[in-house]
Amino acid sequence: MHQVIVESLEEYISGELSPAAQRDFDAHLETCAECSRELNGMMEMSSLFESLKLAEEITPPAGFYARVLSQVSKPQAPTFWSLFSLDAAFGRRVVFASLLTLAIFGSFLVSRETGYAPGPSSPEAVMAEHTTDRDAMLVTLTSYEP
Repeated sequence: MHQVIVESLEEYISGELSPAAQRDFDAHLETCAECSRELNGMMEMSSLFESLKLAEEITPPAGFYARVLSQVSKPQAPTFWSLFSLDAAFGRRVVFASLLTLAIFGSFLVSRETGYAPGPSSPEAVMAEHTTDRDAMLVTLTSYEP
């Protein structure tokens, strides 16, 4: 859309343009098909929104707001699903309990690990351990992993 249309579009749709600005606006729309199409689309959309308005205003019955307020302020009995509400303190407790459980299970598994036999920690220790049996020393050194 051109600048002339963009600057005064809202006033044109609402009918609040001054006569001089209205003439300029209409003159531009007569010469510019693109702006005219765009404005027609906007006017159609505006009329669709207008059709969504209620013909009459609905007023609630007497005492409606007081009844709603009393229902909202009444304490609710806790339910099973209220345990899973989005409470930050509850979330922190769940995370802490999960981390504590992982730490306990991890330490238990590490303390019960029996897959590896304790062995020499360096090649020098392997050589000192196998001073008499050269073949055993060579096999141990080739399979050594730091």
